[in-house]
Amino acid sequence: MKSEINIIIHGFGGSTAEIAYLADFLRAKGANVHVVALAGHGGTKRRLAQTTHSDWIASARDQVAKLADIYDKINLMGFSMGGLISAHLAAEFGAEKIGKIVFINTPIYFWNVKIIAGDVMRRDTERIAYYANSASRVGAKSAVEFLRILSRSKRLLARADMPMPASLILQCMDDESVRHKSAGYIKDRLGAAATLKYYEGGRHLIFTQNTALRDIVCGDIYSFINR
Repeated sequence: MKSEINIIIHGFGGSTAEIAYLADFLRAKGANVHVVALAGHGGTKRRLAQTTHSDWIASARDQVAKLADIYDKINLMGFSMGGLISAHLAAEFGAEKIGKIVFINTPIYFWNVKIIAGDVMRRDTERIAYYANSASRVGAKSAVEFLRILSRSKRLLARADMPMPASLILQCMDDESVRHKSAGYIKDRLGAAATLKYYEGGRHLIFTQNTALRDIVCGDIYSFINR
């Protein structure tokens, strides 16, 4: 068996493109990486609506299960909703397989109205177009499924009998989709096993932005998995 693999899971309504930079960064450092494509994602709104939150978790579980037969340890890295799915996988596979978890801009409280309103007031056409495009990719049925996985994840994190492996919680302060107090919520429930780090600036899709910050975030993740 090979020793370790790092599995990266993208977010709700997104695709592997939103985490490709992180995957490439880690591979360039010599890390073994697998990127999960969630069921129903990466295509049309209709295709997404044909799946449920249970399908999303199951599609990630199936990929992790296959790799669990090959590797001694698995590190999970979840971007946005991918962090919620990572928590479910850690609970299922246990400490004998899951080494570490990284939560990246993971929602508990979503939509930062203050930041969105500021973008609109400034007439930031690029950001307004991004909001419109995001809304057009997700229908009402899928939005309800997102709320269901969020509810299930809160209950999971609240369970006293559900220990989590060593975790790194990363949150951008200017994230328009996730309120930064989400990171504090996760930290409070994971306790001493978790390290929390906030970043000044940075939007939700941190890895698709050509900024110095995304390299800092990627570097922090690499340092964490190699401790």
